[in-house]
Formats: sequence, structure tokens, C-alpha cells
Amino acid sequence: MGLFDSLTGALGQGGGGLFGSLLGGPLAGALAGNLPERLSGILATSPYGDINGLLERFREAGLGPQVDSWLSAGANLPLSTEEIMAAIDPDTMSALATAIGLPAQMLPNLMAQYLPLVVDKLSPAGVLELPQR
Repeated sequence: MGLFDSLTGALGQGGGGLFGSLLGGPLAGALAGNLPERLSGILATSPYGDINGLLERFREAGLGPQVDSWLSAGANLPLSTEEIMAAIDPDTMSALATAIGLPAQMLPNLMAQYLPLVVDKLSPAGVLELPQR
């Protein structure tokens, strides 16, 4: 069973499992089902195209050390809500929140809390394991 199957199972079991417990509450409900495919679909409609594009946007905003820490072994450097809001323009943030099914004002905080963890878990060998299209 691949990583994406594990993620799907974790959120698809009513929020149980690793990601269900880590991403509980509004995010688990909004993304319940298949996390990698949902994220890929949501980001495909954004200016970033996919999670790699989103991570590149963070690098362009001066957050390369944080992104690199999520992709490598070791501790994940945190990202603040303010850094998220500075990196992603308000219109894109609103569109992403709408696609996920959350109020726009919630998304920067949730991204700051969970994006480092999600990227870390999607890159166990330092390379993102993305779903095949």
C-alpha cells in the first residue's frame, strides 16, 4: 500500500488514523476522502498548478529554508500565519478556501499549522510523492 493509499484511508475512516488525528476538525471534514487527490485538484485550479508550484511560491517569498526543512529529514521549521498571508495573495487564498470548503479567514492559520506536516509526510525520502494523473 502506497503513501497516498494510507492518507486516503486515514481521512476516509471518519478522521481516524494518523492524518485523521493530525488534521482533525474543519480540515479533516473539508478534505475527507482522498487528501492527495483533493489537494492536487484544488491546487490545479490555482496559479500554482500543484503542490510543487505552491512550495516554489513560498521559496520566492523568502521561505526556502522552511520548505527545505519539510522535504528533508529532521525537524520541520514552522511557518506563521503572517508568512502564509504574505506569500499567497488574498484572491488566491479566497479561491483555495472556497475550493476546500472553508472560510477564507481560517485557511492561513490551518496552512501554517498543517502544511509543514503534510509536506513532510508526503516526502519521506525528500521527494514529494504525488498522485499520478
